Amino acid sequence: MSQPNPPTTSSDPAKALADLKSLPSLEDTTTQVQAALDEITTAASKTIPTIVWTTATNEDTGNCEAPYEETEGKRHFLPNQVAERPVVSEQQWTELLQVAKDAAAKLGATDVQVMQDQPGKHDVWFTGPAGVFIKFSYKGNMVVSGYTGCRLPQDKK
Repeated sequence: MSQPNPPTTSSDPAKALADLKSLPSLEDTTTQVQAALDEITTAASKTIPTIVWTTATNEDTGNCEAPYEETEGKRHFLPNQVAERPVVSEQQWTELLQVAKDAAAKLGATDVQVMQDQPGKHDVWFTGPAGVFIKFSYKGNMVVSGYTGCRLPQDKK
């Protein structure tokens, strides 16, 4: 997957820090990403009443990568939401993909990268400022993933 070009380079730590200060805090972004994931899973549950969501154990927080590695920024991967083997029609997928697109847009994640798009095999990423992303896929299992990108914790803003 190609990431969008970051707004700064690692040779300009002051610019990287200024970029992060202009974004919501890590805590606020985590809440916003979780809300987007909830919006998608709720819509899927309404569209496919038999769907059952489980929470994966992939949650992780760490230091930021370039160009933000010299800031006090942190990044947070939220746990994936997974529905095992739901039956999803192509029309349902299209409707849910629009929900995912709209939810991601609320985070500024409006760059769309389609990794796979064929009947029964879909993988779409919505990316935005400083790496924030929402990933929505269906390949037998439906998976909704979210990542804050690099953000400053509230106490560092």
